[in-house]
Order: sequence, then structure tokens, then C-alpha cells
Amino acid sequence: MIPQEHFQSKRTWGPEPKYPTVLSIPHKKKEFITIAGPCSIENDRQVESIAQVLSQTGCKYMRGGVFRAGTYPPDEFGLDRKLMRVFFDIAKSYGLQTVMEVLDIRQTWEMPADVLQVGARHMQDYTLLNELSKSNKPIILKRNMGATLDEFLGAAEYLVRNGKKDIMLCERGSATHMKHVRWDLSLSLVAAIKRMTGLPILVDASHGTGRRDIVLDMTLAGIAAGADGYIVEVHPAPQKSLSDADQALPLGIYPELHRKAEKIWRLKNG
Repeated sequence: MIPQEHFQSKRTWGPEPKYPTVLSIPHKKKEFITIAGPCSIENDRQVESIAQVLSQTGCKYMRGGVFRAGTYPPDEFGLDRKLMRVFFDIAKSYGLQTVMEVLDIRQTWEMPADVLQVGARHMQDYTLLNELSKSNKPIILKRNMGATLDEFLGAAEYLVRNGKKDIMLCERGSATHMKHVRWDLSLSLVAAIKRMTGLPILVDASHGTGRRDIVLDMTLAGIAAGADGYIVEVHPAPQKSLSDADQALPLGIYPELHRKAEKIWRLKNG
């Protein structure tokens, strides 16, 4: 085991990084976690076409944005409860569990999703994290694009110290000076977290790159670096996607991604 101090930067300002409960979580045999779906839920036809492919491929979770939020205010802003119900019911009919993002503590208890996701921009919303720690649903915590490893695990500590056990961390890229990608996926962070804590870590190469042409390669690289699974955006017609069209994979490519990622995961964990 590599000493904890190897990962922490020497700082002369601010509080000393502390997340003892997160560090005490033991490493256990993990399952392969597979999450896919569109950035935004658009209509029932879109949901059904995606759910059918995911279920046939072996994916376990379907994700989808029912609260239209983004870097800039979209035209259709707000929680669409009708689409949320459509998404949930169709996914269930295909045997898929659902993942929905929560933006506000008022949404915590009304979301019918099986798994609740905390997006990158809310990683340090401690009021939201404390409220979610009371939920009986698994939580996905995404790293903020400017957060350090210490800040990421510190946010997870808010969930774990209140007794929350079903937590999945997610690496989704950093805001850097790089111009070839929208965000720069940190695979070294994935490997470091795997050595520090028993919490499962996922890789989101869709948000982690913003480039459809390298999403598959970076997903596989993330699994090879130690990720316990992936989140990926897929769409029947990516160029027509309501949001994040540049990073959505065509449905036809998804089975190849899943098959190769699972093979690498089994080689790492077999």
C-alpha cells in the first residue's frame, strides 16, 4: 500500500485535508458498473430505442437528464415530471435501473430514480450532500472539473460520515489549458483513488473529453486504470441530440464499447 502522504500536496494555507471515514472503507470484490443513456430525455421514442439496445447489450443502469441544466440557461429549463415518469417506466419495462441527477434538496425525495447523481457543479453543495446521506438510494458523486483529489474525497466524506454506504465516485474530467478536448479526463486520479479507498470509482469519458471520436478509447483506458465501471452518453441520432451532441455515441457503437470494457475489467479483476 502506497502511503497516504504520497498523494497529498504539502500546503501552507487552509485546513489540512481530512477524510478518515472514506479512507477506512475496505476494498471488497466489486461488480462491473455500467451506466449509459442520453444527456437529455426528449420523448418516449428516444427512451425506448435506447433502452432496448442497453438491455440487449447487458447494461445495468440507464441514465438520463430530466432536469434541463447546463453551462448556460437552456430554452427548456426546469424539472419535467412527465418525462421523468416516462423515462422511469420505460427503463423499468426493459429491466433497467435508472440514474437521475439531483440539483436541489427539494428534488431528493420526489425523484423515482433507483440511483441519484450529484453533478460536478454540485460536488461541494454540502447541504445537498447531507440531505442525500439520509436517502436509502445509492449516490453517484461526480468530481468538479476544478476539484483536487482531496476536495473530491472531502465531499465524499460528507456522505460517508453520516452512514451512507452505497456511494460511487465518478471522474469526469478537469478544466485545463488543453484545447484538443473540452475537459481533460484524469486517469491518474482514478488509479490513485483505487489505492486509497474501497469506494467504487467510475469513469465518464463523454463529459471527460467532449469528443465522440475518442469516448470509446478513453472509456477503455479508464477501466484499464482501475475504474469499476463507466458512464457514457448514447443517442439514436447524436447530431440531433438536444444537448451535448458532440460527445454522444451512436447507439450502434455502444455494444462494442460495453464488450471491450467488460473484457478489460475482467482481466483486471479476474
